[in-house]
Amino acid sequence: MLWLILGLAGVEEQVWGEALRAHVSLEGVDYAAIGPTGLDSYLAQLASADLSSASQAEKMAFWINAYNALTVDMIAENQGIASIRDLDGGKVWDKRTFTVAGKQVSLNDIEHGTLRPMGDARVHAALNCASKGCPPLPLKPVSAATLEADLDAAARQWVATNAWVVQDEQIALNKIFDWYGEDFVPKYGELHDVPGVSGKKQAALNFIAVHAPNLGLASTAKNPGVKVVFGDYDWGVNRR
Repeated sequence: MLWLILGLAGVEEQVWGEALRAHVSLEGVDYAAIGPTGLDSYLAQLASADLSSASQAEKMAFWINAYNALTVDMIAENQGIASIRDLDGGKVWDKRTFTVAGKQVSLNDIEHGTLRPMGDARVHAALNCASKGCPPLPLKPVSAATLEADLDAAARQWVATNAWVVQDEQIALNKIFDWYGEDFVPKYGELHDVPGVSGKKQAALNFIAVHAPNLGLASTAKNPGVKVVFGDYDWGVNRR
């Protein structure tokens, strides 16, 4: 359990959990209500956390929550920006570093150096980069004790919102399936054959079908004349 890693029973749930419950919905984040100091106590806990004896599930939950909280805090401290890419010359994921678990890390260190190598593509559904094109923030902290259920819930929430859209006889997949397609292909790429598409696009359709089994999206993709493409990405701040 994450609170055991932090040695602060209940505190992380109270701070991060209350922020999510009070100020986050599928419509976005109320950054103004969180304010520039609203997550300071939680970020201090993240900074001093000891992960030396943590399980992989505990580490995954910890780093997902850390990534999301650090991102929310950045936008809450920079209320006027239109996009997260307005920070640090568009390289905020590499240039800006944070103290987490006793070391300096960037957001890319967390996502690409720690979370993606754990090998679960659902992590992309649980991470939010403060943009409208991102999957919605989980509405509660991710927990090691319920990690499978939490990742499935994040995946369902994503496919129900902005993982794809059907428009003008084409299925436009979220660009995340293109950028990180190699993470989805091993588990979802060959799950079901979809005529006319392969590789990353087929993996994306199968991922969506798994987490929205009544949707029939893979069947829709088989219809003559329907194209499957990667859509544009909206970098506007997901401000509520």
